[in-house]
Amino acid sequence: MDKVLEITSNDHIIMINKLCKRILGHPEILGRIIKGFIKEAENVFLEEIIDDDILK
Repeated sequence: MDKVLEITSNDHIIMINKLCKRILGHPEILGRIIKGFIKEAENVFLEEIIDDDILK
């Protein structure tokens, strides 16, 4: 039974990891994070951050 729980737990962690990567990979979400947490980007328009090649 412990082995089943371990496999299920590992699968759950892998699934969460993949979903987080998909969320952070979305340009608008990542742009908002950059704008909110990086001092140099706080006065930059969100559209400029999203259109920047760094997010593509």
